[in-house]
Amino acid sequence: MSNNELHLFVFEGVRAESIYVEKLEQNFLGKRISVKCVYDAEIYQLYKQLKAEDFAFDMVDLLKERSKENAELLCDYTRDSFAYVYLFFDYDAHSTMADDDKIAEMLKFFDNETENGLLYISYPMLEAIRHYKDKEGFKELTVKCKRANCPYKNECEDVVACMKEPHYKTVSASECRPQLTNINQYTKEVWQELIRAHVSKMNYLVHDVFDLPNKIESQSTIFEKQQEKHINHKCPEVAVLSAFPIYVLDYYGVEGLKKKLED
Repeated sequence: MSNNELHLFVFEGVRAESIYVEKLEQNFLGKRISVKCVYDAEIYQLYKQLKAEDFAFDMVDLLKERSKENAELLCDYTRDSFAYVYLFFDYDAHSTMADDDKIAEMLKFFDNETENGLLYISYPMLEAIRHYKDKEGFKELTVKCKRANCPYKNECEDVVACMKEPHYKTVSASECRPQLTNINQYTKEVWQELIRAHVSKMNYLVHDVFDLPNKIESQSTIFEKQQEKHINHKCPEVAVLSAFPIYVLDYYGVEGLKKKLED
């Protein structure tokens, strides 16, 4: 993939996602030629908007309509300005609009960065990137994901306690290595450790091997494995997994990433 072609990043949130990508660029990727925009809503709201337009849309025009900030940032651009489009959203299964069929449809639609765009999902949320202490603990790390949307809540003896559990942002902050609560402390070495851990976790999810993968996996495959192994069970959960390291793997390729992790 050429570093000289313009990238468009579309983030769910107002600030946090873009900060993570900027720090990742500074400490690992190198500076991208890119434009970073915010959709400022959950993936399910994006789905609703696209469904209303029968998925016939222009991503740049859609973003311009979302906010004055986007309109100003993209005023000199059209969709043809961007060689690659990447979208980063949370799984957010506790949302009132959550629907796994919608996620599956979105992942099939946004499956190519040079066409409609390539959608990356963080499980359960953006903060998965910091929910890490060591590789052994991270290997099996899962969290409940549906809360009030759990289809088995009326059968669960622990439903009251489950509903009172802290928000994932709190959980990820309290259960991570203290250094990881502050993105400004993420050095190149920290990024290398986190990227290695998350892509190994992806490989473990798909192939039951906790090690660097031998091939790139699609976001649809990752979601299907989350459903098979974790989501579609009596106590729905997800394997904690950040989208950002998977993007890095896709960007460099298997052999390219191995070299970067050894630098």
